[in-house]
Amino acid sequence: MISNRWFLALTLSMVLGHLTSLISAEYSPFRLFLLRLFAKYIEVPLLHLSYLACRGNLDFLSKFSLTRWLLIYPIAYPFGHWSDTGKPVPEEELEKMIASLEGPIAVGPCRCRIGHRNCPHPIETDIVIRTGTSVWLESFPDEYRGIEKEEAKRIIRDCASQGLFHMVFMHCLIGDAVNEYVICNCCTDGCVPYILNRTLGQKIYPLIKGEWKACVNVDECKVCGECVRVCPFGARAFINNKPEVLDCFGCGLCARACPSGASKMVPRQEQ
Repeated sequence: MISNRWFLALTLSMVLGHLTSLISAEYSPFRLFLLRLFAKYIEVPLLHLSYLACRGNLDFLSKFSLTRWLLIYPIAYPFGHWSDTGKPVPEEELEKMIASLEGPIAVGPCRCRIGHRNCPHPIETDIVIRTGTSVWLESFPDEYRGIEKEEAKRIIRDCASQGLFHMVFMHCLIGDAVNEYVICNCCTDGCVPYILNRTLGQKIYPLIKGEWKACVNVDECKVCGECVRVCPFGARAFINNKPEVLDCFGCGLCARACPSGASKMVPRQEQ
């Protein structure tokens, strides 16, 4: 009996391990199939419905605990934990990442903004990279176009100057996979993953905290409040008239906006 149980457990672990490798491996045909399916048929309708459930005509679904548990949590939890979510990256570090990329890059309309059409920010800001480039160019040849690295950096800088923050999104977060496929230029009024995270909480729809974190030099701080004003995650505050860094996700907007240079981004492990 024991040997049979061990055999079944071993077989099951091997099967699950094989399935995990098929789903999570960046260039596996199965993952690319899932990515194409997501791009063509799932992404925009899901973003639209999620927006309606959090900020639109269906927002009662996210306000009442019963509808949250019955309708939203069963979709948002597995999607955010295992399928697709983003990681904030500061502007300067993102430009370095773009410079190091291999292969083609493309840009097209922000999927969130075309989904709910309720945001005034620039629309052509969806920068697809790595496996995302071929998938989105094939799926939407009339909407996406190939660009050079310098244009991608310019889009990043233009969006940052308008107060947008940047997130790199990953697909199939299974088995510690890191399948980065798109750079999004996000805003608090239109980015649906951000809205889901703020509405449902980090435990239900998590965003991945980036490798960088804000750090503030108290002696240089002028207590102007710009860091508090621009932070999309509510991670900057003044306590007893002193600047504090709370639950920082690493977007870097506070450091960009700080007029005295007191706020800087440092590697998270140094904190």
